[in-house]
Amino acid sequence: MSIMVIDRQVVHYEVFGQGQPVLFLHGWLGSWRYWYPTIEHVSEHFRAYSFDFWGFGESRRQQTQASIQNYSDQVIRFLDEMGIDKVTLIGHSMGGMVALKTAINHPKRIGRVAAVGAPIVGDSLSWLLKLTDRPVMADAFARVNWLRRYMFRLFLGETNDPAVHEILDDSVKSSSTTLRRAVGSMWRTDLRPELSRLIVPSLIVHGGRDEIVHPNQADLFEKVPAAQVVVMPESRHFPFLDEPELFNDILIRFLKQSAPQHLMPRVPVRQPKPVRPAPSHIPSSNSPN
Repeated sequence: MSIMVIDRQVVHYEVFGQGQPVLFLHGWLGSWRYWYPTIEHVSEHFRAYSFDFWGFGESRRQQTQASIQNYSDQVIRFLDEMGIDKVTLIGHSMGGMVALKTAINHPKRIGRVAAVGAPIVGDSLSWLLKLTDRPVMADAFARVNWLRRYMFRLFLGETNDPAVHEILDDSVKSSSTTLRRAVGSMWRTDLRPELSRLIVPSLIVHGGRDEIVHPNQADLFEKVPAAQVVVMPESRHFPFLDEPELFNDILIRFLKQSAPQHLMPRVPVRQPKPVRPAPSHIPSSNSPN
């Protein structure tokens, strides 16, 4: 385990592999750990970094409030401390919202961005998450560890990750204040007015069976030229755990893409015919290559 101090607050991070830098951002209630199976695969080709957002996992929050903007600032401060000039961001759920926000505001620092199961309009969050925006519910959720583990296990679904118990243990390390403010910030964030400024190559992935963030968020990228949109019909909120081989194939092809202007079809990857065809450089799982 590695730590650094950013703005007088402890940040836990991990580094794997060699090559061009890729930074993974986790979602609400999680930590860097649930990204590990994907990181392990990506680190065969790239230098993979991941950290815990302030207030989650092993990173401590003393003075910085949990919010999408503050977590975006944490990304840039992390890059500065590590001496990384430009990075690829890969974010899940809340981390995907942070990744997109950072790519929009700092296009010179972000080479490309992948957002998985990310809410664009905060109101797309499930009612269950919205309940934790209320102090009483957040306090109850924070105090009853078995309930938090149960809910996060429900979010994870079936996974073969052997570290699942460590993932669940990390899920109970956040305070009620962090949980409530993070959900409140997501709920009150609407990135739609900012999407026109998303100019870096972007991969948008949603699970067709996602019950945490509505899959219709993928439709909001219809008029974003830089965006490649993939819906994985069999996946829920964690496509990289539900269908890891398919997800890893899509992600690695995107990361290695040499010509960003050639985009993947904006279609579910398992449908035989495109519904909204677009020029394709990265074939879907049904393509001959």
